[in-house]
Amino acid sequence: MLAATHNFADLVEDLDVRGYALIRTAADFGALTAAAERFGAHVGSASMGARLLEAQDSPDWLPRHTEQLDDIEPLQYFALGCLESAVSGGATCLYDGRLAASALVDTHPELVKVQITYATPWRPTIATHPLIVFDRDHGPVLRYRSALETNTVDGPLPPGITEAQMYGLVEAAVSVAVAVVHRWRPGDLLIVNNRVMIHARQPFVGTRRMVRYRFDDPHFKTVIIGQ
Repeated sequence: MLAATHNFADLVEDLDVRGYALIRTAADFGALTAAAERFGAHVGSASMGARLLEAQDSPDWLPRHTEQLDDIEPLQYFALGCLESAVSGGATCLYDGRLAASALVDTHPELVKVQITYATPWRPTIATHPLIVFDRDHGPVLRYRSALETNTVDGPLPPGITEAQMYGLVEAAVSVAVAVVHRWRPGDLLIVNNRVMIHARQPFVGTRRMVRYRFDDPHFKTVIIGQ
């Protein structure tokens, strides 16, 4: 279990260094949203989109991914708040995209040339990203979503490596870069640095009620911060 961070300066440092941070608050929509809005104000966000995510008995993993890859520039931050945790399972897994990218650069440097185009069934936006980006502060970072029909690998793939093998190499690098497996408690607000972390969700049994907050989401602005 993560230790909760209460000081926003420490929280932002955690987001830069560790890639994630936790706030504990009351397990209701208003309290979670207020905490998310305070964080957004601290980092200078103009708005955030809040969406209730409620599901029952999911036998499947949510694929590993960087949030909102169908945009030209993925979000800097998003957060997940827990209203009701599943009876079992449903943990959010965070993987350090810096560690995964560094491992791939060391073992398969030719993968830095790979470009993947991402789409989504939920809106018409589409964007192409390098598999590995080079960040001014963090060095090589993975920008990635597990193989889906809405992914298009534009290449160039290294000689002798198929698309399936490329995905296998990336998945293996992500697997050993696990940073935390967060098992939810009602009232948890987990904030993620989306520019450096990959996330996924375990299968679960029972009802799982969450709120997702995307900061400065150009498509979904349910809260104007500071108003």
